[in-house]
Amino acid sequence: MKKEKWNRKHVSLFIVSLLTGFLLIVQTQTVNGQHLYVPAKTISDYEVTIEGERQEVEKLKERLKETKEQMALYEKAAAEEWKLKQEIEQRLREDSELYAMAGGCVAVTGNGVTVTIDDGTRDLEFWEEPNDVLVHDLDLLMVVCELKAAGAEAIAVNGQRIVDVSSISCAGHTVRINGTTSARPFKIQAIGDGARMSAALVGPGGVGSYLADYVLFKVEVEDNLVIPAYTDVRAYESLSSVTAETGEGEGEKN
Repeated sequence: MKKEKWNRKHVSLFIVSLLTGFLLIVQTQTVNGQHLYVPAKTISDYEVTIEGERQEVEKLKERLKETKEQMALYEKAAAEEWKLKQEIEQRLREDSELYAMAGGCVAVTGNGVTVTIDDGTRDLEFWEEPNDVLVHDLDLLMVVCELKAAGAEAIAVNGQRIVDVSSISCAGHTVRINGTTSARPFKIQAIGDGARMSAALVGPGGVGSYLADYVLFKVEVEDNLVIPAYTDVRAYESLSSVTAETGEGEGEKN
């Protein structure tokens, strides 16, 4: 009976030892091939650290998501800004071309009319003088003004572009246009509505109808006219620009 009791005691000790060994094995780690004992507190600390790192990773993921969203907004804004810039540049180019054409700075082409004026060849009436059948600067000016009133978009007289600073004046038996001497016959070209300009010149009360009684006057409606650019330098001595900073009349001269 004592022997059986002793065997049970040994068996119990063996089981306890086995469990203890198992627990020790669980709480160990291998470093350079050696098993080291890891206390439960260390494992708990590791768990806390891992949880903290996990939370930090989640925060970083959220921040990354927000950053990507911000980048998408910036990229969209940059694309819109680039598109707006392109539109502005295109508008500026179009405006520059328009102002260059309107100001006579570039050669232009289009449909319109060609007016030819030359000295008259008919016999004089007894009350007339030879000057009455000659072309004068006033005759050219009247034709130019009539063409402008009829909607001419560009005008040239003997190849000289007529702009805001142009001048037409007599110089003996010749006419000076933009400072350049021109002789008869005079050819005035204008781009615009050819039918309208022609009707304005030769219709009842038109300048052409009046001049045709004294000089040779012919109007032709033509396609693809080419009018050269104004090549002289514009010089404004009294003209000043007005800006918000300087106030009216205090701008710098151009």
